[in-house]
Amino acid sequence: MAFVVTEACIRCKYTDCVAACPVECFHEGPDFLVIDPAACIDCGVCVPECPVEAIFDEKDLPPEHREYAELNRRLAAQWPLITAAQDPLPDAEHWANQKKQARPADRKRRAGLKETEVGLRAGTDLAQRLRDRDPTAPGD
Repeated sequence: MAFVVTEACIRCKYTDCVAACPVECFHEGPDFLVIDPAACIDCGVCVPECPVEAIFDEKDLPPEHREYAELNRRLAAQWPLITAAQDPLPDAEHWANQKKQARPADRKRRAGLKETEVGLRAGTDLAQRLRDRDPTAPGD
């Protein structure tokens, strides 16, 4: 079993986990990261490095995050490899605080996973789509 990046990473994209990872298994999308399960060596070094607690061992995924295992697998094949830490997204702190305050069901609704997948396939700007959902979000 590999580790899985979940919904808490969306709109934050902290990369502390990438810097800690001893192998190259993280892939970068427009608004979050995913882990390639074929490259992950199951060491768990990335887990404590994630400031938004978005990374779980696949066997320990909470029920509301189980779909992220397949999403990580699929998107890792499509997105480019990221091998070094980068600055988080400009609104990362705002969204990290929002997610800490929201209940899990609210966070999933706000992230709009199903629409996110459709938007990514269609090449739309995910960040703009999510900003449209939450008018209190700071702009770019």
